[in-house]
Amino acid sequence: MDMNSVDLAHDLRMPLQLIQSSARMLVMSRDDPTLDAEAYADILMQSVEHMGRMLDGALEGCGRTGRQERPRLVNADLAACVRQLCLRCRPCADQAGVRLSWKGNVASLRMALDEDMLARILLNLISNALRFTPRGGEVRVSWRAMGDFVEICVSDDGAGIPPERLPYVFLRGESDGGHGYGLPIALRLARAMGGELTVASRRGQGSAFTLRLPVRAACAV
Repeated sequence: MDMNSVDLAHDLRMPLQLIQSSARMLVMSRDDPTLDAEAYADILMQSVEHMGRMLDGALEGCGRTGRQERPRLVNADLAACVRQLCLRCRPCADQAGVRLSWKGNVASLRMALDEDMLARILLNLISNALRFTPRGGEVRVSWRAMGDFVEICVSDDGAGIPPERLPYVFLRGESDGGHGYGLPIALRLARAMGGELTVASRRGQGSAFTLRLPVRAACAV
């Protein structure tokens, strides 16, 4: 299997997990009227559509070796995109017994953005955070507009990353409980959008991954 196929297989895991979680909650909602069946159905359909776009992109790239992914920028509201992604991940967080929260210093931030690339990055980061956060813990997603840049941070209450492993977390195959593909994919996509992805962590105090992106004017695309 070539690396493009490996990346695609890895990226499809989280949307598939969201579909599974949403479908399970839909089944439960038949017997529990307090559960919002319509919201879970929306999450399920959004995840199916996301998977479809990813597969379409992979098919477009068939036969091209060593292709570099280029962002497809559109006029989008970054804050709304992040909130929607967090809502999609809530069923997984609920099943893991982890609180998922999100907030930002702006309610809206329109900019030139590749929404699918952003989703792939954040789904990787949130998925990792949920996996390494114990029941009763919290995963926090925050965004902060800073003039020419915006920062999106995904932090957790997990065990943290040992200091000797920190320099290697973005290398393929370096993993602690996973396959070691998610963070390298996220870093590559961040740089494709002209940004950067960094990590800060202390043993026993969780980890924080920060995505920094340039705020390009929406009218420029």
